[in-house]
Parts: sequence; C-alpha cells; structure tokens
Amino acid sequence: MRAKQLGAAAVFSFVASVAVASPALAAPAVPAALVGPGTGYITTGGIEDLTACSFAAVGYDAGGRLVGLTAGHCVLSPGLPVTLVENPGAGPVGVTVSGHWGPDYGVVELDPAKVVPVSSRGGITVTDIGPTFPGQPVCKIGAATATTCGTVLDVRPDTDIVTGTPTLWADSGGALVSGTTLVGIASHADTVPVLSPTVYASAAESLARLNTRGGTGAGFRPIGS
Repeated sequence: MRAKQLGAAAVFSFVASVAVASPALAAPAVPAALVGPGTGYITTGGIEDLTACSFAAVGYDAGGRLVGLTAGHCVLSPGLPVTLVENPGAGPVGVTVSGHWGPDYGVVELDPAKVVPVSSRGGITVTDIGPTFPGQPVCKIGAATATTCGTVLDVRPDTDIVTGTPTLWADSGGALVSGTTLVGIASHADTVPVLSPTVYASAAESLARLNTRGGTGAGFRPIGS
C-alpha cells in the first residue's frame, strides 16, 4: 500500500491546453478541480517525499479550513505540495500538514481557490463518520482500483479494520464506507496487495485522535454532513 515506488510516473505528465481569443487576452485560468472520496494525488519535494495516494473525504475543520483526510503514511513530512493525478494542470492544490500512525491517518490542507469539495465520487458518498463491526458490508474507493466492495472481517483491539476489499498502491488514504458513513481510511495489505485482506484505520478513532491533538483538521466535518 505504501506508494513510494511509482513505476507509472509518466501517467502524471503535465498536460496544458490554452485557448486564446485574441493576442491581447491572457490564457484562461485552469478551472477548480473536484476533490472528494477516492481522488488521487501525489506529493512532491525531494525524491524521498514522492508518494501517490488518495483522499478518504474532504470537508472543513473547526477553524474553517478546507482539508482532506488521507493515510498518515502518505504524509512523509509537512508542507509538501499536493497535486491531483486527474488534474495536474491545476498545479499544487494544497500542502501536507500532518501524518499519524496507529491509527494511520493524515491531513492535507487544500486551497479553496483551486478545489471544489464534493461528497460523492465513483458511486461512493461520504456524509458522516462512524464506527463499524465484523460482518458489515462495506465499499472502498481509491485512485488505483476505483470502487471495490466486501465485508468487515475483523475490528482489532488497536481499532484497525480488516476487510476483504481489494486494494493496490495509491489506494492508500481512500475511503471505506458503509452506506454513506466513512468507517475507514485505506492503510495497508496484511501480506500481498489484492490477494490478502486490507487493513483500514478506523475513521472514528482517527477523528477522535485528531480532535484531541487540535490544530489543522480538528473538528473535521465532511462535505454533505
């Protein structure tokens, strides 16, 4: 699930198109990008800072900042530029803020001038955050494998959630939902990606830890809540 090896880096090449009505007019601005559950992004900095991951949900924190929840291991250091896989022409749309392991959650602050937050993508909608239980049907959305579904196999004492929902690298940080409730944040495979159960950080526990810590992301409420 960790996304520091990016064999398909060419996919993220910059593509720009400019429509010019007359020589006197400047090129039009790149339209704001839709960002929501499962939206893929990359972080850039030094070679050791390069990751490809996904968002679990986007919303506002208690301070009114627009933020995205993701996996903690996707935030290798604070202040890294975040660029969308689907819209590289928009340039950086935010910066990494913080990452945490145990549970595996992270925070990205987004630029509201460049991002349109949405609650639904790929048939997955997030309107709130809550707990889960073994046997519960769930679905996941991420940048690598899009939408896949399964059931909760276990909720571990450390609050990690184990499911049979397939994932690959770059799905890290993606949303695990039951209905429209975000219950997990894609973290890692137990052994071999796709062929083994996937572990998700508990979204409810992640938010509780985030609220206790304070700062950017605390008091997070997803768009649509």
